[in-house]
Formats: sequence, C-alpha cells, structure tokens
Amino acid sequence: MILKHSQGLRLLFATEMWERFSFYCMRSLLILYIAAKTMDGGLGWTYGEAISLYGTYIGIAYFTPILGGYLADRYLGQQRSAMIGAVLMSFGHFFMAFPQMFFFYSALALIAVGNGFFKPCLTSILGEVYEDAEESQRDSAYSLFYMGINIGAIISSFVSGWVMESYGYHYGFAVAGFAMVISLLIFWWGKGRYLGNAGRKPQMQVVNQPKIPLTKEEKNRIYVIIVLFLMTTLYFAAWDQGGGLIPLFIHDSVNRSIGSWTIPTPWLAHIDPLFIVVLAPLFSVLWMTLGKKNLDPYLGTKIGIGFLFLAVSFIIMGWMSSTVDNGVAPHWSWIILSKFLITVGELCVVPISWAGVTKLAPKSYTTRLMGLMLAGIGIGCYLAGFLGAY
Repeated sequence: MILKHSQGLRLLFATEMWERFSFYCMRSLLILYIAAKTMDGGLGWTYGEAISLYGTYIGIAYFTPILGGYLADRYLGQQRSAMIGAVLMSFGHFFMAFPQMFFFYSALALIAVGNGFFKPCLTSILGEVYEDAEESQRDSAYSLFYMGINIGAIISSFVSGWVMESYGYHYGFAVAGFAMVISLLIFWWGKGRYLGNAGRKPQMQVVNQPKIPLTKEEKNRIYVIIVLFLMTTLYFAAWDQGGGLIPLFIHDSVNRSIGSWTIPTPWLAHIDPLFIVVLAPLFSVLWMTLGKKNLDPYLGTKIGIGFLFLAVSFIIMGWMSSTVDNGVAPHWSWIILSKFLITVGELCVVPISWAGVTKLAPKSYTTRLMGLMLAGIGIGCYLAGFLGAY
C-alpha cells in the first residue's frame, strides 16, 4: 500500500512540477512584459493597467476550476480532464511567444480555461491515492506535492529571468510552452501505470448514487470547506501582491546590486518557491512526527499560524516602502526575509487546506469543492490586482 501511495505521489509530483514551471515562468514575466516600454519589447501599459490586467487574468485562471471540477466530477473524470487542460495550456503558452495582440489575449484565455480543467484534478487524484491513509500521512503527502509545485516555480524564476535578460520576453514564454508539453507527456505516460482507477471515472459514476441527498454531517463538512474558501480568498489577496505589485516595487525601488552585478527582478520577486523546496520536507516530517505523538495541531490552528507569518512579512514590506518615501532604497536582503516569512505561512495554509478538503468533501463533490478552493485563490488574486493598482 505504501508503494502504491509513493508511486502515485511521484507521478503527480513530476506532472505538477513541470506544469507549474510553465505557469510561473509565464507569470513571472507577464507583469514586467505588460508594463515594459514598447522600445524594450513590452506593451507599454501603465503600472495600474498592468496590475489590473494581471489580477483579472490570475483571478479568472483560478476561478475556472469551479466549472472544470464540475465537468470532471460529472462527465469527464479527473484524468481525462487533466489531459484536456494540459493540451489547452500548451497551446496557450506557445501563443505567448508571438507579439501580436490576438495571440496575447488568446493565450491568456487558453491558459485560464486549461488551468480550470487541469488544476483541481491533480490535487483531487492525490486525495484518492491517499484515501485509505491516516490524516498525518495525507498532510505529509500534500506538503511534498506542494514542494513539487514550487520546485517548478523556483526553476522557472531563474530560467525566465535569464532568458528575459538574454533573449527577450517572447523566448521566455516559449520556454513555458515546452515545459507544459513535458508535463503533458509525463502524465499521459504514467497515469495508467501508477494511478490505477484514481480519477479515471467521474465521481458521480464511482459513487453511483447521485440523487441521494447529503447527510447532515456531510453538509456540516461542506460548511467547513466554505470557511476554508473564505480564508483562502483573504490569504491570496495579500499573497499575490508577489505577482503584481511587489515585482514592480522590487524593479523600481529596491537596491538589487551585488558589487557591479544587478540581480534580475524575477529572481528576487519569486524566490519564495526556493524556500518552499527547502522547508516543505521539514514540514512534512513535522506533521508526521506530531501525528504519531497525537500532538498534530488542528486544521484551524495551522491556518492561523500561517496568517500570522503572512502579516509579519507585510509589516516588513510596509517598512521598506516607508524608507523609499524617505529617499532610501532598501537592500534586497529584506525582500529575502519577507519572502521567507511568507513561505512559512504558505506551508501552514495552502497544502493543509487542500488536504482538509479531500478529507472533508463528500465523495461525489471532491473535485468541485477543490475547484471552489482554487476559485478562492482566483478571487483573492483578483482582489490583489484591485488593491495593487492603487
């Protein structure tokens, strides 16, 4: 049974890693591309317009999983839905490599829709793989799965920053397209070998009793998930300043110099995934160890700790902004500290919430409710764009 768990986890880990490489490669370049002057290869929009479009795009990309999750649960199955999403996103990322505005808007639409089919399915499939595992094992698995997301994200930030500086934005977008194709091929190759029946059939067919009303306990669990959805929305309204406002702040106002060399903005703006790669295994071991000793904190306690670390990180960012107002460019090391604190908070909120949903959700609602959680990310990211524009 442990072998079954580990094989499925490794496959989903690799698939998500390459998909997140593509998504974050494009994300790390997008705001800079929109706001860059046309003579520098960008679109030449104002910062407010750029942040607003970024927030709208990310919001839609994380809101579409509600529809994608519904279609996966009712008609497609999670495996087939993930394949459809991967194909759409592959086309979308390659469209970004062309400078014409038709391809630009088409690319955003394809990636947003593809993310709706893809994103809720892998997290739900992992829940099925660990269906018979203990809660601490499930939390541990999701922490490791989340590490896969962020291995892809940190590699993408370094690669995208280097390609942007060396060859321009559109080559960076093309790199994202190749990464998405790798993710698609890995999942297509391994789903029959290592996932078995997990996510193969629509959940409504697996349960085979779609018209039975929810019990009182199941309804209460859904209410808990709605609370998690609200917490996720508030969390990402702050967290996704890291994709819009903070990169522009770093680019314009932070001292990025190391001697005569200037650190590329994407390297600093998206360094938090590096911390997740380092810290996620430690958190995984921590939850397992506490679980064995019956000391594992409650779900709400973990999330509360995460919000506390997030708040402290933004207190530091507020102080940095005040020094800029006084004519002093803050040192890049303060960005590193702030990102470290954000990461600790993130590991206490996001993978724990996902694990909680797969445990609490009624069987035939799993992917839809995971889609709801991702929609919370989308609404939070839209609010982040709305706030950041000011």
